[in-house]
Amino acid sequence: MDYVAALKHFDGPRHLYLHIPFCAKLCHYCICNISITNDRAKIQFFLDHLLKEIDLLRPFHPQIRDLHFGGGTPSHLDRTQFSQLCASLNKLVPLKSLSEVAMEIDPRTVKKGDLEHYASEGVNRISFGVQDFDPDVQLAINRVQPFEMVEEVLEDRHFFKGVNFDLLYGLPKQTLETVEKTLTQVIQLNPERITLLKYCHAPELRRHMKLIKEADLPSPDELPVMFVTMTEKLVEAGYQWVGLDHFCLSTDSLSKKIGRTFNGFSSGTTEMIGLGPTSTGVFGTIYCQNTYDLAEYYNAVNRGEFPILRGYRMSADDLMRRGVIFSLLCHQRVDLSGYGDYFDRELEILSGMPELIRIERGLVTVTGYGRVLLRNICKVFDVKDTQPEHYRIAQRTITRRAA
Repeated sequence: MDYVAALKHFDGPRHLYLHIPFCAKLCHYCICNISITNDRAKIQFFLDHLLKEIDLLRPFHPQIRDLHFGGGTPSHLDRTQFSQLCASLNKLVPLKSLSEVAMEIDPRTVKKGDLEHYASEGVNRISFGVQDFDPDVQLAINRVQPFEMVEEVLEDRHFFKGVNFDLLYGLPKQTLETVEKTLTQVIQLNPERITLLKYCHAPELRRHMKLIKEADLPSPDELPVMFVTMTEKLVEAGYQWVGLDHFCLSTDSLSKKIGRTFNGFSSGTTEMIGLGPTSTGVFGTIYCQNTYDLAEYYNAVNRGEFPILRGYRMSADDLMRRGVIFSLLCHQRVDLSGYGDYFDRELEILSGMPELIRIERGLVTVTGYGRVLLRNICKVFDVKDTQPEHYRIAQRTITRRAA
């Protein structure tokens, strides 16, 4: 796969994602690729190289529809650094011309005036990793941000068209009663969009998760009850359940149009370019991911190369299956009547799941119960998951020198 050739030949609109890998403190639940530092010089050194990567992209004149500052903690950049980053991006695409410019915010790293500054640079949506408001849960995950702290930061929400909250269930010290109380407080703050995710406890992948006592985790039997209870509470409060695990008010753009990128559900394009270490991209027929290692990242951009670690070019079968899976994830239905007998094997499997799906003349519709198990339904169409021996993807070196 030639990343540069793909950039040259794909001319559709894309989502731009920038990964800022630094955080001020370590959250014990975090599974993201991050680095803990408060060293301004180290952060500036990274930023200087991120600007070089943006410069590598500029000659290709990509069509950008929306942008997301993720991480890590983008709000860990100081105002001067954030303005420096936005000035470089404005040479690629005027930020204030985009339909959406979203930024992840850690309320522990912002001070009065910061949100107004972000808005002045073009940010029009902010996202908070709330996770849980219970004090005992916050202590157990090393993310102490009381309700009052988030409430105070949101006094400046009028600068933005939307506020997102991320919530986790399955965290240590959580009970059905504590998550219901958190939901009551969340509803009081009235974010336009909520993402509700299950905590993934993987100490074998993230050593810091060993700091979480497994005895403090809810039992596996409690997790579906938590999800259903939280879903019902949000729907009762006027939120629409969209996609797999997102909830939004009727005024939010996600209620009108929903798509999916590597980063989750979106109201914009499904094609994406990723900048920064570990970031992923998908556009046209390719998937790709940047290198994890910061030293390798710096060396690549200094050589004038895109810091691609690995990539994969999708086949026609891949594209069809992705379309089917995305339709199920986004709309809970897919019409297979136009595919002939191509998906007969999958339809036969699904016909044995009447409690999860309904099939009528090739139209597959997910039931209310099936929606809770939507990932399991989608796996039926994922031959890379069900037949891995036929689809081993070898990591291979790809062309990555910029034009």
